[in-house]
Amino acid sequence: MSKAAPIVDADVQRLAHTARSLVWALRRFGEREAGLTRLPQSEIEVLRAVEERPGCTVSDVARSLGLQSSNVSTTVRSLVDRGLLEKRADPGDRRSHRLHQTAVAQRNNRVIDEMWIRGVRRLLDGMSPTDAAKLAEAVPLLARLGAMPED
Repeated sequence: MSKAAPIVDADVQRLAHTARSLVWALRRFGEREAGLTRLPQSEIEVLRAVEERPGCTVSDVARSLGLQSSNVSTTVRSLVDRGLLEKRADPGDRRSHRLHQTAVAQRNNRVIDEMWIRGVRRLLDGMSPTDAAKLAEAVPLLARLGAMPED
């Protein structure tokens, strides 16, 4: 059994840069392939937060993203105007509103997922079986990277 080489700063920097590039590439690939309108980064982040926690409030989103509630409110208003988010009155407190993705946003998410699946399939089909298997084996490690704390 061979011993793994220690991780050095250059490895960490390369992994961080590659992960960031991958995130940006995937984010825009699905939109472009699906023919969807590009959204500003702030709107993508708010949509993601609402997708992960349906029924959250503007304050919840602001806390989770480390933003001011006023900035999130502006972004939410834009997403409501675009028909991607809806605000529903909180049954327990009619002054408060809960955020939910609309059917359009949910459909867009499915379309983007389908585009990613097709794109990844094309990429894997163009690789050697060994490289494709290595990449597939790395999925649990990539998932751990994706679970990086947001604070």
